[in-house]
Amino acid sequence: MKKILAWGCRLSLAVLLAGCAAPPPRHYSLAASATDRAASGDVNQAVGTGLLLSVAGIPAEVERPQLVVRDPARDPAVQVLNDSLWAAPLVDQIRDALAFDVGRRLGAVDLRRLPGAATLPARRVEVRIDRFDMVWGRFVALDADWTDRAPGADRPRFCRASVRLPAGEGVAALVETQRRALDDLATLISAVALGQPVDLQGKTTVSEFGCT
Repeated sequence: MKKILAWGCRLSLAVLLAGCAAPPPRHYSLAASATDRAASGDVNQAVGTGLLLSVAGIPAEVERPQLVVRDPARDPAVQVLNDSLWAAPLVDQIRDALAFDVGRRLGAVDLRRLPGAATLPARRVEVRIDRFDMVWGRFVALDADWTDRAPGADRPRFCRASVRLPAGEGVAALVETQRRALDDLATLISAVALGQPVDLQGKTTVSEFGCT
């Protein structure tokens, strides 16, 4: 009888500890979908221009494995989500997302991913992210500046843009909206590279844009 009681106590303790265990963290990515990447593959193989896109820096407060969100209604307003992690370092995810989107629009090979194409003339784009905000159930905000040097150009162009998009509820919605904000930034970077005019009339998502 004592053995049965002891076994029952150990079983109850195990169940109690299992119930108190924290759920495993979820991982999030800013990468384009596999479908989008597959659709761009044939284009990139046929071009004769390379792209060297780098991200020189991101805000220090978001340079961590955990997602960082803001909620003005709570104290503290900035929250570090230990159960929501980036699938890879955030600076690398931003670089890869921008390089994919810009390369797709320019029809250029990402030389970081295809080192065998390093002999191609390369456009060099260096991006610095000054703001990377995700606000619970409200919006995401992305501020960036970048330099764009065309192959053979004497000097680069300097540009800056701010993007803000409304976001839905939940972590997944914030991440997806921030991915769309990066896509908007890639659209502006590509337009500058192609020498295309950027018409911001009606584009309330872009609050600032300019180049020198």
